Amino acid sequence: MIFHEIPQRGNGIREYVEKVRWIVDAVIKDGDRALLGLTERLDGVKLDRVAASEREIEDAVAKVPRDLAESIDLIYQHLYDYHVQTKPPSQGISGLNVSVDLIWEPIGRIGIYVPKGRNSYPSTLLMTGIPALVAGVEELYVASAPSQAGLDPLVAYISKKIGVKSIYRIGGPQAIAAMAYGTETVRRVDKIVGPGGLYVQAAKLLISDVVGIDGIEGPTELVVLADDSANWIHVAQDLAAQAEHGPSSVLVLLSTSNTLLSKVEEWLKSNVSPENTYHLVKVKNVEEAIELANSIAPEHLSLHLKDAEVLYSKVRNAGVITLGNTPPALVDYCAGPSHVLPTSGWARFRGGLSIYDFMKLRPAVKATGIDRELWNAAMKLADYEGFVWHGRSIGARYV
Repeated sequence: MIFHEIPQRGNGIREYVEKVRWIVDAVIKDGDRALLGLTERLDGVKLDRVAASEREIEDAVAKVPRDLAESIDLIYQHLYDYHVQTKPPSQGISGLNVSVDLIWEPIGRIGIYVPKGRNSYPSTLLMTGIPALVAGVEELYVASAPSQAGLDPLVAYISKKIGVKSIYRIGGPQAIAAMAYGTETVRRVDKIVGPGGLYVQAAKLLISDVVGIDGIEGPTELVVLADDSANWIHVAQDLAAQAEHGPSSVLVLLSTSNTLLSKVEEWLKSNVSPENTYHLVKVKNVEEAIELANSIAPEHLSLHLKDAEVLYSKVRNAGVITLGNTPPALVDYCAGPSHVLPTSGWARFRGGLSIYDFMKLRPAVKATGIDRELWNAAMKLADYEGFVWHGRSIGARYV
């Protein structure tokens, strides 16, 4: 279905929270028993245990064809090298009679959710596990919905490559709840990362008071800005590519060219599934297109524009920007930045998953001398706020 207007955004994830609350409560109450029952009921797979055995993992790894393993190894090394270059250094700051050591510490225990919709998505494990590994996270745990065919071979292969402690054969809101609260088998983690559908994201929002989350990532969003310099078939193919994530994907084309819009519309009607919805919108100029894109704050923003390398600086809200004829799908697999990106408007206030999501800043402060003017200012502010002993504890050091 094709509309010629900007998509309306409703409550998004919030309206799904109550739909998953009973699942989260069941896991909190009954642990592994709830996980096994929910997996059979919701996923149609009967399990005798939650975690994959070492034998299952080894058998799955053995099924990976050599050429596919070599492709994974190549992507792995490229992504690893990229994230190494983004790792922040610990450093010292001095001056004004105060020294501060800024220490970047890795988070201790991370739970990675690998979505499994129509297919398994082992690429998500690369996009989350590698920056966690580079950050220095010591314990990684993976949860992914099971199938009758058994453990996904690439999930097993990548898990071994990055040193995952356990692979949990569970998906959906129940997997999120299990990693947040812990069960007899599932280790409670400090933070949960990974994309997923509306129910998974709602569960992440629901449990975010007890465990860290990376944000809301799903369903997929792509906004394309195109002028008459764009290759219309590439624009159409980029939209079709993101539509593969499912009918909930938000797919928008903003263009100054009626000709391009018509060609893309005709191609989409002839070449893609009718279950997806596309919004093809005519704009007066590129400035209007950028303004609309900023208001949508999409996960993916693709600039098929003549002056893309200049105009992208005007974009304020987007998870990731691809320029010119660069396919957004390249980000999904191997460009460098993680494909775990903010959706539902979260790009207004956060970026995509990065090494910073797996680290925390720990300042260590030492007063190396007495700055009477500065310390007196602090005492006056403490007094204004009614915190008498705050001020006195400062003043006692030099009065």
